[in-house]
Amino acid sequence: MLAALVALIALLVHLSLVLLAAPLLAGVVAWIDARLAGRAGPPLLDPLRELIRLTRKAPALPENASAILAIAPALSFAATLSAAALVPSFTLGMALSPLADGLVLASLLTIGRVAACLGALDIGAAASGRAAEHSNAIAILAEPALLLLVFSVALMGGSFNLDHIVVQQREGLLQPAAASAVALTCLVSLAFAELAASAPDLAGDLSGIDLAVARFTAWLRRIVWINLVGALFLPIGMAGPEGDGIEWAIGLLAWLLKLAAATICLSLAQIVLGRPSRQSLPNLLGVAALLALLATLIALSGAGAA
Repeated sequence: MLAALVALIALLVHLSLVLLAAPLLAGVVAWIDARLAGRAGPPLLDPLRELIRLTRKAPALPENASAILAIAPALSFAATLSAAALVPSFTLGMALSPLADGLVLASLLTIGRVAACLGALDIGAAASGRAAEHSNAIAILAEPALLLLVFSVALMGGSFNLDHIVVQQREGLLQPAAASAVALTCLVSLAFAELAASAPDLAGDLSGIDLAVARFTAWLRRIVWINLVGALFLPIGMAGPEGDGIEWAIGLLAWLLKLAAATICLSLAQIVLGRPSRQSLPNLLGVAALLALLATLIALSGAGAA
């Protein structure tokens, strides 16, 4: 009973941290990008202020909008928040850890994307339609690559459960090492394509609180990708399932450092490499898909040799 209560508290703390970090990280990213470009940069709390301003406005839907546009932001947010709840941040053994399956995570991210695209297509506007078309073009390569990546990591870790894979990684048992390195490169490529690309605005037909929910969902999705990279391939400092308060504090500090490092690396990569253009983005995602396939083949050959 006590263990279940601790697991529930860990989940609530995790969700609170993730929800708070999403807009704050968006402000930090905008500030770092501006500073690296030689500008003063906006205040760090600008995204949070913008969310508060939008939530005070009632949504004004177009006359030809159906119920799809009305529920799309909430559905996309719910799917993304569910994905965020499954990916550990500062500790393992949260209440939903038995459900933290890699295939479930990939499905939830897909549901979030599909819901946003359906909302953008609802009224038939040209700009929103092009945005949905571009997002779907990304998904054609990104989603199979993510599924292959999940399969390869599951082969190495012996399970689709994220907590189990993290434990294997912490103990140095995520073998073969070559497959793990290729899988890490694939995941970083997918995350960079998702976060650094100039993605079209799928929320162009939204306003008020619906627009706030759509923007918050995009920021939350960024946290999911960063947490996924950190948990699967850099679980340094993360508290174990039976961790106490001291281990939680260390895990929280390690998580904040990983967020800061990921933000700086992403901004520097955008400055050095530039943001992927619409034409080059499929090439990046194609490379990620090939890396996922290569990691799967290496993991299969390693399993066969064993």
